[in-house]
Amino acid sequence: MYQNKKLGEFEGIIVSLKDEKLMSAYDDAIRAALLIDCIWFKNGKLMPAVIEVEHSTGVTSGLSRMKNFKDKFPPYPTRYVIVAPDEDRDKVIKEANKPQFHDLNTRFFSYSAVEELYALCQKRKLKGVTDEFLDCYMEPMLMN
Repeated sequence: MYQNKKLGEFEGIIVSLKDEKLMSAYDDAIRAALLIDCIWFKNGKLMPAVIEVEHSTGVTSGLSRMKNFKDKFPPYPTRYVIVAPDEDRDKVIKEANKPQFHDLNTRFFSYSAVEELYALCQKRKLKGVTDEFLDCYMEPMLMN
């Protein structure tokens, strides 16, 4: 519930993943997606990001949920993002660089970056923020 409404009642929220064109043919991916915190769909053709917010659960569990989803969905261009406290950055780097998670090419979106972006959007009344713009706030986690 948010503002006395169920999240599914808000405009732009997908009530059932079976209703999303990209997902409808992939039952195993739908089941895996149910465990993901947020999947951003755009225009029925794009999936700019798969996002796990790691506040109460561990980074490894979030990466595992994203990896399970990725393994059950056909290869598709998207960002796999961990949103977590700033102080968890080193842990995200360490876990995201483990061999089993390497193909996620994980990005880290720190709480402070989320707050900074939100404040900017509020102050400047930004609408239609692009995924490329969001990339400026996320840090790639793969180390060479």
